[in-house]
Amino acid sequence: MLESAEKFKNIFHIHSWLDRCAYIFDEVVEYGPLKVDLGQLKWLTPAGFTVLLSTLNYLDRFYYLETIPPKFDSRTDKFDIVGYMERMNFLNSCPEDVKLSFEKMINMDYYYNRNRNRKEKELDELRISRCDRDIEELGRSIKRIMKGKGLHINRISDITEIVTELAQNAVEHADEISDAECYSCVQYYKETSTQPGRVEIAICDTGRGIVDSLRDHVSVGSTNDKIVEKAIFTRASRFPEQDRGKGFNNVRRTAFGWSSDAEFYVRTHDSMYRIYENRLELLDKGRYFPGTFYYIIINV
Repeated sequence: MLESAEKFKNIFHIHSWLDRCAYIFDEVVEYGPLKVDLGQLKWLTPAGFTVLLSTLNYLDRFYYLETIPPKFDSRTDKFDIVGYMERMNFLNSCPEDVKLSFEKMINMDYYYNRNRNRKEKELDELRISRCDRDIEELGRSIKRIMKGKGLHINRISDITEIVTELAQNAVEHADEISDAECYSCVQYYKETSTQPGRVEIAICDTGRGIVDSLRDHVSVGSTNDKIVEKAIFTRASRFPEQDRGKGFNNVRRTAFGWSSDAEFYVRTHDSMYRIYENRLELLDKGRYFPGTFYYIIINV
């Protein structure tokens, strides 16, 4: 059984979930039923949404997912996690067997038919990008939302550049992988008494990952950590003849050039890292699972 934690909030929660997915993939016979228990899930950030959706869609290629949806008790729970997942477009993008499990165990008509404010001016819900046209629409959506929040035009351009650069890279790396896709979620949070205003950017895919993509294009004998470091801080690329490899560098410089206290994380192959302006920190190693998962928090 694949069981979620109470929260998918930060890079450590993401890393733990991916380790559990890797264990399932290594130990459970393919093409049978797999019980996925989301019953304890109470909180999701943009990064949590992208990693949950991408991994369920990936595992659905190999298993029938018997899913227990999150439990919401209006008497005790302050936050309706099921309503939030529906609002964020999770039910329209998840595997059909997962959606059917939600509808079987929860009165989803209540959520599908409710009146609510137009969300396109408030947040960029979960999106799946498969081609350049999708990324162009993603960029337009980000600009529209951030303009509505009153951000300076230069900051809007920076955020859009970060999102579209990472999404483009994910789609390009997915070209060689059947059914691989780029998942994105971007949200703006206004300032509160305990936290500054911020933008959270989550981009992920279930493609080859940084290590496997670049292993044959860097120095012989490079460790996995060194390969990731070269991807982030140099112009290492699978396509050096096309003058590629600038994307990660551009994203890093843009993120820290705008906000020196930006938080920039990546989980790829079997490890999670924090990216600083001039160095890479290994946070933990786990099990291998396909894909690359970015999570960026920028104070505004």
